[in-house]
Amino acid sequence: MLHAHVALVTGAGQPVANAIARRLARAGARLALVSSPEHERETAALAKELGGALVMNCEASDAQAVGAVVRRTATELERIDLLVNADLSREPGALSDLPPEKWKALLGRHLSGAAWFCKEVIRPMMRQRSGRIINLVDATSGGTRRVAAEGLTAMTRALANELSRQGISVNTLAVHFLEAETRHLSPEQRKRLDGELGPLGRLGSAEEVAEAALFLASSAANLTTGQRLSATGGPA
Repeated sequence: MLHAHVALVTGAGQPVANAIARRLARAGARLALVSSPEHERETAALAKELGGALVMNCEASDAQAVGAVVRRTATELERIDLLVNADLSREPGALSDLPPEKWKALLGRHLSGAAWFCKEVIRPMMRQRSGRIINLVDATSGGTRRVAAEGLTAMTRALANELSRQGISVNTLAVHFLEAETRHLSPEQRKRLDGELGPLGRLGSAEEVAEAALFLASSAANLTTGQRLSATGGPA
């Protein structure tokens, strides 16, 4: 389905990004995996599991570092067909309690970082006159999580309008907490989370999110751009 396509996946080493990378690999894509420094070990293990992938560490808030990663991918793998920005913000807490340094880190990595990756991959995609960008956003409640999510959603729509005539589609994939991510929650936190469950009445798995990402990456989504696809079981 994606034979010989090159997919650049950020957030490697995290559950959702890992599941997406595995699914894209099974569909035939060649992978470039980008991880933040704290997920270096998990990303190396994933690359070994997949039988080889271009692995790079990068602090997404550093625009120059992002540019170097994208240029290396385009040089070594010769093209970039798909960008999946899958470095999710799971920062807890209310906006009113957020210290200034946390605010800068949140926006730097999860909003500006995604923007830098989009900006850099657009160049090789425009030369090819084709490409797909998928921006994952956190759909869980909580002020700090919503900041990056709403910014990414707005950026996605703007880029889709700018790039559609260049053969590049840009979409958002909204995800909720995964069942596997809630094991550390207190009973009170779990009760609040259960109150957010949509019509399905359950949380999803990383593998289910990966199937939604594959849809947006495939020819089945040729007419889809500027959209927000929800893989949350109901909550938007």
